[in-house]
Amino acid sequence: MDIIFVSVIVCLFLFLVWLLFKYFQLKRNIRNFSSELEKLKDSDYRQPVKVTDFDRDLVKLAVLVNDHVDIQRELGAGYREKEKRLGTVISGISHDFRTPLTSSLGYLQMIEKSGELTGNNREYLATAIQKNRYLKELSDDFFEFAKSENRSGELTAETVNLSNLITETILEQHEWIERRRIETVFEVEEGIVINTDPHLLERILENLMSNSRKYADGSFGVSLKNADDNVTLKVFNGLSEGALVDTERVFEPFYRMDARTSEGSGLGLYVVKLLCERLGWTVSAEITKQNIFSVKITVNDLQN
Repeated sequence: MDIIFVSVIVCLFLFLVWLLFKYFQLKRNIRNFSSELEKLKDSDYRQPVKVTDFDRDLVKLAVLVNDHVDIQRELGAGYREKEKRLGTVISGISHDFRTPLTSSLGYLQMIEKSGELTGNNREYLATAIQKNRYLKELSDDFFEFAKSENRSGELTAETVNLSNLITETILEQHEWIERRRIETVFEVEEGIVINTDPHLLERILENLMSNSRKYADGSFGVSLKNADDNVTLKVFNGLSEGALVDTERVFEPFYRMDARTSEGSGLGLYVVKLLCERLGWTVSAEITKQNIFSVKITVNDLQN
């Protein structure tokens, strides 16, 4: 009886040792497998998942993961190729659409400057110019929106004097500011230079100015400051009495700050947000108790 009892104890002990060995082996295999999966996060990593133990189930799992990774890489390569082709198509359509539109606007402005039209014809010409400008702005927003959503086009980093560019942009707003007798507040620090994509920067400024032109009531201002290497740009304007603006939604596509205005596609500030994100900038909006709407952008250098 004692021998049988001892034998049973020994067998149970050996079985327990075997279970512990399998447990620790399984843990080690899981850690190794997890380490292999972690490497797959790197898009440049091209090695298949390897296993250190020829456990049948583990090998089967590794084969399935490798097959899945291969399929995803093929899909990703196909997507990037389609994205590239779509970007080329968008650029081509954009050029073909904008060129005649810009030319027609130029001819209309030449007729306006000639002063040869009077009465109703002059009013018709003014309406045509206004609609042409609106159509151009709408097309610019649409194509920039399409390019940004598609992430097409490489970023080009150049040194830009932001202070000078904003000053020039402000001066271009003179006509509508004077005509509507808007009070202005401009606080632009001199000598602020950044490294960024000039085209995207110009589109951001154009859209911010366009938004203020559409909705400014009584006041309009621009602030550019550099404090502790933290460059901030703020564009702000007064709102008409009764205007309802949801600052949580102003950067959504097709949201219009004031439905009473006939202008605007609702893409302007959405495009601003998309372009800021591409540049690595942050953008936010707020309304003060004085009914002043402002868009604030924190500007960072574009990293090569």
